[in-house]
Amino acid sequence: MIHQHLILLAYSTNLNPTVCVAGAGIAGLAALIYANRHQLAAISPEPELPPTPFTSENITQRFTSAIPEITRELNLEVATSKQIESFGCSDNLRLLFGLIDLGTNIAQISAPVSYRFHVRLHDPWKLEIRQDTVIVHAPALRASIPPAIHTEQMERLAQRGWARGSPAAMLNELERQITPTLCQFAADPRRLNLIRDTCRKSVAEFVRLWLEREHQWGHKRFTKIQVQFADEPALPLAPTLKLLS
Repeated sequence: MIHQHLILLAYSTNLNPTVCVAGAGIAGLAALIYANRHQLAAISPEPELPPTPFTSENITQRFTSAIPEITRELNLEVATSKQIESFGCSDNLRLLFGLIDLGTNIAQISAPVSYRFHVRLHDPWKLEIRQDTVIVHAPALRASIPPAIHTEQMERLAQRGWARGSPAAMLNELERQITPTLCQFAADPRRLNLIRDTCRKSVAEFVRLWLEREHQWGHKRFTKIQVQFADEPALPLAPTLKLLS
C-alpha cells in the first residue's frame, strides 16, 4: 500500500507592497499637454479667448471629449507595486500503510513581481462641481492582468527525499501555476484597498492636468479635487488634491 501526499503552498511574503504612483505616465501626459498647447500657440498666435466656465451640466461632456486629445491609451495606469512572491510544493511518499517513509520532495520558487493598476478611460466618468471643488466619479479600480514576473531574478529550490526520484517535474509544474495564482493575488480586494489612495491621487492629478489645460485650475477657479471610484460606496470626506497656497 502506497500513501502519497502532495501539498501545494502559494503565499505572498508580504501583503504590504511597495507602492508608487505611475508618475512616468502622468508626467508624459503633462509634457504632451504642454507640447500641444505651445504648438497650437505657434500656429495660431491670436490672443486666447477667456475660458468658457464649467458647469455641472457640461463638465463631464467636456472632460470625456478631451480624453482622446490627452492620450490615446485605453487605460490610465494609476499605481504600481513590486514585491517578492514565494511558492512552495511538497510531496511525501510512504509505504506499508505509512510505516515506511520514503521521504519528501520539495520545490520552492520566489521572484519579484510587479503589479499594475488602472482605470478604463472609456468606461463611464461623471464630474460634478461644488463651489471650488471638482467631484470626480471615476471608473472602478482594476488590476492589470497578468502581473509582470521578473524572471531574471527568479530563484528556484528543489530538494529530493532520501528514496525519491528527481523533483524536477514538480518544480516545472509549480512554475506553470505561478501566473494563474498571481492573477488571483492581483485581484484580491485586500491588495486593491492597500493601493486605493495612491490610485485616487493619480486620478486626481490626471484631472488636474486637464483642468490646467483648460485654464480652469488655480485661484478664483478650481482649487480642490475629490475622487470616488465606482466600486466605492461613498465619496471620501477629505479632498484628494488641493491647490497649495
